[in-house]
Amino acid sequence: MLERAGRVINSIIKGLEEIPLETRKKIMGKSGETCALAGSFKIAKKIAEETTEIEQIIAKINNQVPWCGKWKLDGNKISSTCLECGCPLIRNKIVVPNGTFCYCSVGWTKKIFETLLKRPVDVELKKSKGAGDDICKFNIFFKNIEV
Repeated sequence: MLERAGRVINSIIKGLEEIPLETRKKIMGKSGETCALAGSFKIAKKIAEETTEIEQIIAKINNQVPWCGKWKLDGNKISSTCLECGCPLIRNKIVVPNGTFCYCSVGWTKKIFETLLKRPVDVELKKSKGAGDDICKFNIFFKNIEV
């Protein structure tokens, strides 16, 4: 059944490559949000209830939510570099890695970090293994909000 689901998902992703990039990003971003809600969202919400200190949030997310690299804070930017893909569908060889599918992780990251930080964030996929890079690199940008 998983093999069949993988073939279906891969054919959908291949079809998406025929539409404009911005539309692909939106569609895959929605997939990532759904993935976050089905998995790590509850952990992120609990962390957000425990603390508003960004340093503590980063430490907790690094310890409690499975991801392919460590998140690091640098001013108003949080970044992570991954040597391997963080997506369980890719890691379990259900989906074939490609640049379009990587935007799913952007949606996941956005949902998780907007929950953690309780504010809007912008997520930049700087590099991705699915697009042929040797690493995956994510940057999260946020604005400080006085509480």
